[in-house]
Amino acid sequence: MPSVDTPEFEPTWTSLRRHQTPQWLIDAKFGMYCHWGLGSIQQQPGCEDYTPEQAVEYFTAEAFDPAEWAELFEKTGAKFAGPICWHGSPFLHWDSKLDDFNSVKQNPHRDIMGELATAIRARGLKFFGSFHSISDDGWMERAMEAVDLHHPDVFWVDASFGGTKQSHHLKIVHQSHYLGPDESTPYDPDAPNPGHFPPGGIERLSDHNQRAFLAYLFNDAQRRGADIEFIYKSHDIPPGVGMRDLENGLLDHVAYDPWMTDVDMNISPDWNVHGWFHREGLPLRSAANIVRALVDIVSKNGILLLNVPPLPDGSFSDEVRGTLDAVGQWLKVHGEAIYGASPWSVFGEGPTVIKPLNPGSYHHNDHFATTLFTPEDIRLTVNGTSLYATCLGEPVGGRVVVQALSTNFKVMPDTLKNVSLLGSDAPLAWEHGDDGLVIDLPDGFTSSPLANVFKIETL
Repeated sequence: MPSVDTPEFEPTWTSLRRHQTPQWLIDAKFGMYCHWGLGSIQQQPGCEDYTPEQAVEYFTAEAFDPAEWAELFEKTGAKFAGPICWHGSPFLHWDSKLDDFNSVKQNPHRDIMGELATAIRARGLKFFGSFHSISDDGWMERAMEAVDLHHPDVFWVDASFGGTKQSHHLKIVHQSHYLGPDESTPYDPDAPNPGHFPPGGIERLSDHNQRAFLAYLFNDAQRRGADIEFIYKSHDIPPGVGMRDLENGLLDHVAYDPWMTDVDMNISPDWNVHGWFHREGLPLRSAANIVRALVDIVSKNGILLLNVPPLPDGSFSDEVRGTLDAVGQWLKVHGEAIYGASPWSVFGEGPTVIKPLNPGSYHHNDHFATTLFTPEDIRLTVNGTSLYATCLGEPVGGRVVVQALSTNFKVMPDTLKNVSLLGSDAPLAWEHGDDGLVIDLPDGFTSSPLANVFKIETL
């Protein structure tokens, strides 16, 4: 926890690098947030062309219950959670004194950010707030007001904070040229504007204002003795300040910095269909997809931020609730392999290959939830003196082999004490040697439909 006697942060990148990612966030591994607001109206059939001023007339939120949201977050197993606080228009989700176009003075006449902050913290969770609308004109004052009112434990910004999801060399000249409408076109400085961003690039903060805001945010937390984090899209600010985030992305390696990925529960059919908010007809990621992604992410030193789309009225569909309940039930049994766990020397093994969508960028490489793991895909985490080997597919043939634990690698002979299957009392027969750890599944073995976790106790 920061000391009130520590010197204040100065608005320089050198000073801001003194900020440390809080251990509670590194241990949390799993958070949730909700795209819910005017976009929930604008994505409904017949409302696609509504202006924010038109959409707010229908944003009545008659079923919005912050206590119910917080209970859902907790039961699902999230350790931090919250709403989008500002997204895609001037409409603010708190009781602003700077702009009357907010959720208190307009429909639904509720302090969405404040009510959720209270309800979520009452459950013992950390409060998360995301900020997607950014312009140098007025953004600073509004963001500072949100910090002063509700002090998010996680302050998350979208790509427009810095204007990029790629490394800067891919976005010189005109930022609108860095990707085509399908987000896969190579950079071409002579190409016409593809329409993905407006001419001159997306709205973004200047380097000066980035530094000024971060100094304000970190000093506010330091004065309160609070451990907070700032989350930004990769490459938006220099490394070593806050935590980088990927969007609908997975890594192919163990990262040496803790990182986050925000993953949408919606599955869009193509690049032209926007998800994130509830949209009729869009399929959802399954509980198996979510759990296996979580395990893969944690094995690579990451944190999953799952977007959950409420209905326009503020309630959650039965399908969403059922999926999240399955995730929560799995975490109750297998949470020791996730919460507080660390990556091991290697993330695991298996044939499934995860590739960057573009050179140097892992954003959106799982945008369509197309990463399908096999029984041979195994992920490794460590907690205390125990290793956890999680099978990302249902084991076949009555045997699981973890080749990464070969005695020819790092785990020496006679250093394994016991192997057990989380959620089962049945003893396991196992052997440890050159071929790795070979586990024979017990008679009558019933596989978890989401993921099977083997606890390996070591000396």
